[in-house]
Amino acid sequence: MKQRLVVIGNGMAGARAVEEILARGGADLLEITMFGDEPYGNYNRSMLSHVLSGEANASDIILNALTWYRENNITLHAGVRVDRVDKFSKHVFASDGRVVAYDVLILATGGRSHLPPMEGLYTPSGTLRPGIFTFRTMDDTRRMIQFAQQDHHRRAVVIGDEVPGLEVARGLQARGLDVAVVHSGSRATGVLGSDRVSGIRLHGGNELDCDMAVVTSGIRPNVDVAVVSGLAVERAVVVDDYLQVMDEEDIYALGECVQHRGEVYGLAAPAWDQAAVVADHITGVDRSSVYLGSRNAAKLKVAGVDVPSWASTSGTGH
Repeated sequence: MKQRLVVIGNGMAGARAVEEILARGGADLLEITMFGDEPYGNYNRSMLSHVLSGEANASDIILNALTWYRENNITLHAGVRVDRVDKFSKHVFASDGRVVAYDVLILATGGRSHLPPMEGLYTPSGTLRPGIFTFRTMDDTRRMIQFAQQDHHRRAVVIGDEVPGLEVARGLQARGLDVAVVHSGSRATGVLGSDRVSGIRLHGGNELDCDMAVVTSGIRPNVDVAVVSGLAVERAVVVDDYLQVMDEEDIYALGECVQHRGEVYGLAAPAWDQAAVVADHITGVDRSSVYLGSRNAAKLKVAGVDVPSWASTSGTGH
């Protein structure tokens, strides 16, 4: 009888783990169910800036189209968030009311955009004000393109001068906007304007006029599901050298949401290394396989309030 594998997260890390599992004959061993926040197949998140600039279409950056899941007998619940896991009864509970049992679980919930404290960032209902954007998902990118293409939107401010911020600035310039980049040290303190964004206030009182602002001040590991479910979380979900969540034999985690030997990694290479180890263990191909960390990889510092920008690997969430 096949074991039931549930993967929470359909970003680059979660999908890579499933690819590695299939490569090891996992289709004969497992019934695979995946949940993803976004209503798409897996795509290359690091290429979103090319979509923003117009150098690529959204279809060009798809890694696994929806047909791939069907062809590999994977049940994908696209656009469905998992709210919690009952690790005692081994069930996951989704936002649409769905309850799915598992024998083995993989957490690949990725990260979410970090929004620094800024006056006027949110509407009274708690949503981001129109004209304020993050840069994390396909939908983020599409909203920015739509906004930038309106004739009366001509000036943009990008908050964050790391690689993602500079990529956004270049993409918006390609769309014909005048762009100013706010250096990380020049802290933005507030959003100006009432009905619409009219500028950004900086620390010290200086102001920059703009019609839209994009916040690229980093990401944070997406650990909400793990916390609610009573899993080991410090700065991120704590895993051992087998990528098993601490004290949980049947739950693995990888990608941006994990903390291994005190480190939380960015970039794709660590997630690829982790995916191979997870697949070795779940398929039984090599139960001695271990992950000992990744050299020369960007490390995500999440101990404090501010999180540096970095090149991302997986899901908005998941």
